[in-house]
Order: sequence, then structure tokens, then C-alpha cells
Amino acid sequence: MVRSFDLRCASVEHGPRHSGLTPLGGCTAAGTGAACHSDEMIELVLTIIGRDRAGVVALLADVVRFHDGHWKRSELAEIAGTFAGVVVVEVGEDRVDELLANLLVLRDQGLHVTAQQVEEPTVRPDADEVRLRLTGDDRPGVIHEISTAISELGISISRLGTVTDLPGDDGARRFEITAQLALPAGADLDAVLDSIGQLAVSLDIVLELEDLTGDDSDE
Repeated sequence: MVRSFDLRCASVEHGPRHSGLTPLGGCTAAGTGAACHSDEMIELVLTIIGRDRAGVVALLADVVRFHDGHWKRSELAEIAGTFAGVVVVEVGEDRVDELLANLLVLRDQGLHVTAQQVEEPTVRPDADEVRLRLTGDDRPGVIHEISTAISELGISISRLGTVTDLPGDDGARRFEITAQLALPAGADLDAVLDSIGQLAVSLDIVLELEDLTGDDSDE
């Protein structure tokens, strides 16, 4: 179950810090010695988008730390001058409201943040992780062709990175796709890779493969 928060309804008080942070509801900022902690921890999924500039990640991390939050996982990127990402944070239940209020203040800094609480953690099924890197001549529809073919194999794309319009050696434009796939437990890995290899041949693209099975570095 997912609970969404409307940050537009949060009350905001401006403090002396550069991002407008201030403890609300009688709690004192982290590190001052005052106790304001809850034994109940809430996990929030934050989505962030805004104009890119130096210090954006530090600004966001400052808000999380200020409210004794724990930055657990994140995927952040700059694309076409825009900063975007997803961050999973853990914070005490009694600090959630003031954290959300101060995230709203970041709009003054050009960052728009939304928050959701996942009340029932999702249990990920066992899966083999495989990372593909595909390169070839760029053309309209290539992302659709590749993603559709992978979907028809019953495979989920857990991460996807794409770059198009890259210069090629012969002057043609090139694309590069990095996809991390989650293969269901029991799936015939060799058969899946053969199918993807045939796809690469039919599309005249170069395929590189990395088996991530047992790799916990992204957790």
C-alpha cells in the first residue's frame, strides 16, 4: 500500500539556514542535544526534479540529515540540464511532517519534490540480474524495438540508461543503451540470452553482457 503526501499543504517556517530549514513542533535540530526521536521509523520514496546546478545533492541531503533521516538508496542523474532522481529515506514518524515541510521549501531553490510512503514493503522475488550494453546506428524507434522485444520475453527492465545521437567513426550517429534485466527464478538464462543475441543481430547492433547474479553492490 502506498500513501502519497501533498507537499503543497505542508506548513513552512523559514529558519536561518540556506535552505530555510527549521525544527517544527518543538523538535530541535539534529546534533544540538535535544531529544526528539520516534522509535517508529517511516520509509519515504522521494522523487525530485529541477534545474541542475552544483550542490543539488548536498542541498537535498542536508534536509534529510537535518531531520535525522537516513538516506538509504537513490538513483540520480542530470539529463539535458535537468536534475532528476528517486531517493528512499527513512525518518522517525514524529519527524515526517517537518521533513515534508522543509522539502517544500526547496521549491525556492528550483527543486520540486514529491513523497510517498510505502506502508507494506515489497518483497522482491528471486531473480537473476543481467546487464546488457547495446550500441548501434541511431534511428527513430530503436528504444521501442529493444524494450518491446525484451518485454515479450517476459523479462522486467529494472534499470535503463540511454544515450542517442552519439558521433560514430563513419560520421553516422550512434546510440548506447545500458539495461539491467531481472529474469524470473527458473527462467532459462541461456535461451533468453540467445533470443536477445538474435535481436541484436537482426537490428545490426553490438551486444555486451554482464551477469550480475549474486552481486549485492546496488543494495
